[in-house]
Amino acid sequence: MNKGMNRKRTPRARRGGRQQGLGGSSNLIPPPFVPTISLNHKFRFTNGANTGAYAITRAQLLNLVLYTPTAVTSVRLFQGVRLRKIEIWANPTALGAPPTVLNLEWLGENGPSTLISDTTMGVRPAHVLSKPPARSSAQWWSQSGQQETDVLFSMLLPANCVIDVSLDLRLVETEGTTAGDVPAGAGVGQLYGDYLDGLTSGKLAPVAYNPLP
Repeated sequence: MNKGMNRKRTPRARRGGRQQGLGGSSNLIPPPFVPTISLNHKFRFTNGANTGAYAITRAQLLNLVLYTPTAVTSVRLFQGVRLRKIEIWANPTALGAPPTVLNLEWLGENGPSTLISDTTMGVRPAHVLSKPPARSSAQWWSQSGQQETDVLFSMLLPANCVIDVSLDLRLVETEGTTAGDVPAGAGVGQLYGDYLDGLTSGKLAPVAYNPLP
Protein backbone atom coordinates (compact mmCIF):
# COMPACT_ATOMS: atom_id res chain seq x y z
CA MET A 1 0.00 0.00 0.00
CA ASN A 2 1.20 3.51 -0.83
CA LYS A 3 1.60 5.21 2.53
CA GLY A 4 1.59 8.62 0.83
CA MET A 5 -2.11 8.13 0.12
CA ASN A 6 -2.94 8.38 3.84
CA ARG A 7 -0.91 11.46 4.60
CA LYS A 8 -2.89 14.50 5.67
CA ARG A 9 -2.10 17.53 3.57
CA THR A 10 -1.34 20.76 5.37
CA PRO A 11 -2.68 23.97 3.78
CA ARG A 12 -0.07 25.96 1.95
CA ALA A 13 0.59 29.51 3.06
CA ARG A 14 -0.95 32.09 0.80
CA ARG A 15 1.19 34.39 -1.22
CA GLY A 16 2.83 37.14 0.79
CA GLY A 17 2.93 34.98 3.92
CA ARG A 18 -0.76 35.42 4.69
CA GLN A 19 -2.35 32.23 6.03
CA GLN A 20 -5.93 31.21 6.55
CA GLY A 21 -7.59 32.36 9.73
CA LEU A 22 -5.63 34.49 12.19
CA GLY A 23 -2.42 32.54 11.97
CA GLY A 24 -0.65 35.02 9.67
CA SER A 25 0.62 38.38 10.86
CA SER A 26 0.33 40.37 7.58
CA ASN A 27 -3.46 40.60 7.81
CA LEU A 28 -3.17 42.23 11.24
CA ILE A 29 -0.94 45.14 10.15
CA PRO A 30 -2.44 48.06 8.16
CA PRO A 31 -0.61 48.65 4.86
CA PRO A 32 0.90 52.05 3.99
CA PHE A 33 -1.71 54.67 3.18
CA VAL A 34 -1.54 57.67 0.80
CA PRO A 35 -4.03 60.34 1.95
CA THR A 36 -3.48 62.69 -1.01
CA ILE A 37 -6.60 62.67 -3.20
CA SER A 38 -5.73 62.14 -6.86
CA LEU A 39 -7.94 61.88 -9.92
CA ASN A 40 -8.13 62.77 -13.59
CA HIS A 41 -10.74 64.98 -15.18
CA LYS A 42 -11.66 66.57 -18.50
CA PHE A 43 -12.53 70.29 -18.45
CA ARG A 44 -14.50 71.88 -21.29
CA PHE A 45 -14.40 75.52 -22.42
CA THR A 46 -15.94 77.62 -25.19
CA ASN A 47 -14.74 80.92 -26.63
CA GLY A 48 -17.97 82.26 -28.16
CA ALA A 49 -17.21 85.15 -30.49
CA ASN A 50 -13.75 85.70 -28.95
CA THR A 51 -11.31 84.93 -31.75
CA GLY A 52 -7.55 85.23 -31.38
CA ALA A 53 -4.47 83.67 -29.79
CA TYR A 54 -4.34 82.44 -26.19
CA ALA A 55 -1.21 81.40 -24.26
CA ILE A 56 -1.94 79.10 -21.28
CA THR A 57 0.37 79.00 -18.24
CA ARG A 58 0.80 76.60 -15.35
CA ALA A 59 -0.94 79.07 -13.04
CA GLN A 60 -4.03 79.12 -15.23
CA LEU A 61 -4.31 75.34 -15.09
CA LEU A 62 -3.88 75.36 -11.29
CA ASN A 63 -6.70 77.93 -11.03
CA LEU A 64 -9.33 75.98 -12.95
CA VAL A 65 -11.50 75.31 -9.86
CA LEU A 66 -11.53 77.82 -7.01
CA TYR A 67 -13.20 78.14 -3.63
CA THR A 68 -14.21 81.62 -2.41
CA PRO A 69 -13.94 81.98 1.40
CA THR A 70 -14.89 85.67 1.00
CA ALA A 71 -16.43 87.78 -1.77
CA VAL A 72 -13.02 89.14 -2.78
CA THR A 73 -10.68 86.17 -2.28
CA SER A 74 -10.32 82.68 -3.68
CA VAL A 75 -8.14 79.63 -3.02
CA ARG A 76 -7.19 76.75 -5.29
CA LEU A 77 -8.58 73.26 -4.97
CA PHE A 78 -5.62 71.81 -6.86
CA GLN A 79 -2.11 71.54 -5.52
CA GLY A 80 -0.76 69.89 -8.66
CA VAL A 81 -1.94 69.33 -12.25
CA ARG A 82 -0.47 67.50 -15.24
CA LEU A 83 -1.61 67.76 -18.83
CA ARG A 84 -2.77 64.55 -20.50
CA LYS A 85 -4.23 65.82 -23.79
CA ILE A 86 -6.02 68.72 -25.48
CA GLU A 87 -8.82 68.42 -28.02
CA ILE A 88 -10.36 71.33 -29.94
CA TRP A 89 -13.19 71.66 -32.45
CA ALA A 90 -13.97 74.68 -34.66
CA ASN A 91 -17.21 75.28 -36.55
CA PRO A 92 -17.17 74.88 -40.34
CA THR A 93 -17.51 78.09 -42.31
CA ALA A 94 -20.47 78.87 -44.52
CA LEU A 95 -20.37 77.26 -47.96
CA GLY A 96 -18.30 79.36 -50.30
CA ALA A 97 -16.65 81.34 -47.47
CA PRO A 98 -12.88 81.19 -46.86
CA PRO A 99 -11.86 78.33 -44.53
CA THR A 100 -10.87 79.02 -40.94
CA VAL A 101 -7.66 77.77 -39.35
CA LEU A 102 -7.33 76.18 -35.90
CA ASN A 103 -3.86 75.97 -34.30
CA LEU A 104 -2.48 74.33 -31.16
CA GLU A 105 1.19 74.89 -30.36
CA TRP A 106 3.17 73.21 -27.59
CA LEU A 107 5.66 75.63 -26.04
CA GLY A 108 7.09 73.82 -23.02
CA GLU A 109 10.84 73.81 -22.45
CA ASN A 110 13.19 70.87 -23.21
CA GLY A 111 11.45 70.19 -26.47
CA PRO A 112 11.04 71.90 -29.85
CA SER A 113 7.98 74.05 -30.48
CA THR A 114 5.38 71.72 -31.99
CA LEU A 115 2.47 73.10 -34.02
CA ILE A 116 -0.67 71.11 -34.82
CA SER A 117 -3.12 72.70 -37.25
CA ASP A 118 -6.39 71.92 -39.02
CA THR A 119 -8.64 73.85 -41.40
CA THR A 120 -12.40 73.78 -41.88
CA MET A 121 -13.73 72.86 -45.32
CA GLY A 122 -17.29 72.65 -46.54
CA VAL A 123 -19.38 71.19 -43.73
CA ARG A 124 -16.41 69.62 -41.93
CA PRO A 125 -15.28 71.21 -38.66
CA ALA A 126 -11.60 71.70 -37.89
CA HIS A 127 -10.39 69.24 -35.23
CA VAL A 128 -7.14 68.95 -33.29
CA LEU A 129 -6.25 66.25 -30.75
CA SER A 130 -2.78 66.20 -29.21
CA LYS A 131 -0.75 65.11 -26.19
CA PRO A 132 2.27 67.01 -24.81
CA PRO A 133 5.47 66.15 -26.71
CA ALA A 134 7.53 63.41 -25.06
CA ARG A 135 10.11 64.63 -22.51
CA SER A 136 9.05 68.28 -22.86
CA SER A 137 8.21 70.33 -19.78
CA ALA A 138 4.57 70.37 -20.89
CA GLN A 139 4.49 66.77 -19.59
CA TRP A 140 5.71 67.79 -16.12
CA TRP A 141 3.56 68.35 -13.09
CA SER A 142 2.61 71.96 -12.37
CA GLN A 143 2.71 72.73 -8.64
CA SER A 144 1.57 75.78 -6.71
CA GLY A 145 4.41 78.26 -6.27
CA GLN A 146 6.75 76.67 -8.80
CA GLN A 147 7.37 78.21 -12.26
CA GLU A 148 3.75 79.24 -12.53
CA THR A 149 4.40 81.75 -15.32
CA ASP A 150 5.68 79.07 -17.73
CA VAL A 151 3.59 79.00 -20.91
CA LEU A 152 2.82 75.36 -21.79
CA PHE A 153 0.76 75.79 -24.96
CA SER A 154 -0.98 78.38 -27.09
CA MET A 155 -4.07 78.23 -29.30
CA LEU A 156 -5.22 80.22 -32.30
CA LEU A 157 -9.01 79.98 -32.19
CA PRO A 158 -11.72 81.07 -34.59
CA ALA A 159 -15.14 81.90 -33.15
CA ASN A 160 -17.28 79.35 -31.33
CA CYS A 161 -14.70 76.66 -30.56
CA VAL A 162 -15.02 73.87 -28.01
CA ILE A 163 -11.82 73.14 -26.06
CA ASP A 164 -11.35 70.02 -23.91
CA VAL A 165 -8.38 69.91 -21.51
CA SER A 166 -7.70 66.57 -19.80
CA LEU A 167 -5.63 66.71 -16.60
CA ASP A 168 -4.26 64.57 -13.79
CA LEU A 169 -5.06 66.34 -10.51
CA ARG A 170 -3.84 66.36 -6.91
CA LEU A 171 -6.07 68.08 -4.39
CA VAL A 172 -4.76 70.53 -1.82
CA GLU A 173 -3.70 68.87 1.45
CA THR A 174 -4.03 70.25 4.96
CA GLU A 175 -0.67 71.99 5.14
CA GLY A 176 -2.01 75.13 3.48
CA THR A 177 -3.76 76.66 0.52
CA THR A 178 -2.67 78.95 -2.30
CA ALA A 179 -4.58 81.99 -3.48
CA GLY A 180 -6.13 81.84 -6.93
CA ASP A 181 -7.56 84.56 -9.17
CA VAL A 182 -9.24 87.29 -7.12
CA PRO A 183 -12.94 87.65 -7.97
CA ALA A 184 -15.12 90.72 -7.40
CA GLY A 185 -18.46 90.06 -5.79
CA ALA A 186 -18.32 86.24 -5.81
CA GLY A 187 -20.65 84.35 -3.50
CA VAL A 188 -19.05 83.37 -0.20
CA GLY A 189 -18.37 79.66 0.25
CA GLN A 190 -18.91 78.81 -3.42
CA LEU A 191 -17.01 76.73 -5.97
CA TYR A 192 -16.25 78.50 -9.23
CA GLY A 193 -14.62 77.51 -12.48
CA ASP A 194 -11.98 79.93 -13.68
CA TYR A 195 -11.58 80.84 -17.34
CA LEU A 196 -8.94 78.76 -19.12
CA ASP A 197 -7.18 81.99 -20.09
CA GLY A 198 -7.54 83.40 -16.55
CA LEU A 199 -9.88 85.89 -14.94
CA THR A 200 -8.13 88.96 -16.36
CA SER A 201 -8.71 87.88 -19.97
CA GLY A 202 -11.89 85.91 -19.24
CA LYS A 203 -12.74 84.77 -22.76
CA LEU A 204 -12.45 80.96 -22.64
CA ALA A 205 -15.42 80.22 -20.39
CA PRO A 206 -15.84 76.94 -18.47
CA VAL A 207 -18.78 74.66 -19.29
CA ALA A 208 -20.84 73.21 -16.39
CA TYR A 209 -19.13 75.37 -13.76
CA ASN A 210 -20.22 78.79 -12.56
CA PRO A 211 -17.54 81.07 -14.00
CA LEU A 212 -15.98 83.62 -11.71
CA PRO A 213 -17.79 86.99 -11.81
